[in-house]
Amino acid sequence: MQALFTLTSAESKRLIAKGIVSLPEVKQAKEEGYLIVGRGSTNAYIVEELLGESIEKEKYVAGQIIKGITCVLPQGVRTQPVTFHKNEVLKAEPSSIMDKLGPGDVVLKGANAIDHTGAVGVFMANPTGGTMGEIYLPMKARGGTVIYPVGLEKMVLSVEDASRMGGVLAIERSIGALGGMVCISDGNAYTELDALEDLFDVEAVQFASGGYGGAEGAVVIIVEGDDKEVNRCCDYIEGIKGEPALPGIKPPCKTCPIRCSFKGMEEDALPGYLR
Repeated sequence: MQALFTLTSAESKRLIAKGIVSLPEVKQAKEEGYLIVGRGSTNAYIVEELLGESIEKEKYVAGQIIKGITCVLPQGVRTQPVTFHKNEVLKAEPSSIMDKLGPGDVVLKGANAIDHTGAVGVFMANPTGGTMGEIYLPMKARGGTVIYPVGLEKMVLSVEDASRMGGVLAIERSIGALGGMVCISDGNAYTELDALEDLFDVEAVQFASGGYGGAEGAVVIIVEGDDKEVNRCCDYIEGIKGEPALPGIKPPCKTCPIRCSFKGMEEDALPGYLR
């Protein structure tokens, strides 16, 4: 049996979150070791699933793409990343506990791009690499696990090609914040398809993408399996449908320290789409 359904961006994030928390390695890290949930819009949904409560998801981000531009949420507005140690939430920045991490520990890192090879791209507006600079290499060196929850709306032709372009100091003109991209060719990407295949005994395929009228960034998916499992999957998706769109917070450009074409501008000087 085959079934087709569409997921908006928010619905995809909720599905990915439910799939991530079902993973044995994530459960084990949370219960027996360290589980770090880095900032990111999809990761905000994961935090809700792990805590079993709602949070201000729009504040659980650093870099963001809102109002048609690349942007960054200021330090004072961002929510601290959630870190679990043996089922307890630690009040600590991930960078402060990196020397305690090792095999069996898991970091969930947000991503901005994925391609058909599974390569993952992370946009970096911080000249020193931000979270990637703090976490990626230490986790690789220590043998820990980094998983990149990323929706199919972020599919690009080639992350490797994209990563050869850009850079905070290399881009000469922009409409929004500047940045570079790192290509993780061996990254553990986790998409809606992974979530569906982990939660149900089905094969999932991306069938189409895009939309409008509230379906911008949507993905169309077909699942295939036996009748009982496909129907169980569709019933589950019905419960996710209607997930509210995630709002964005644009910081005042006048005081924002990030390299950006709108840096230092008064509100009334901004183009209409940013006011």
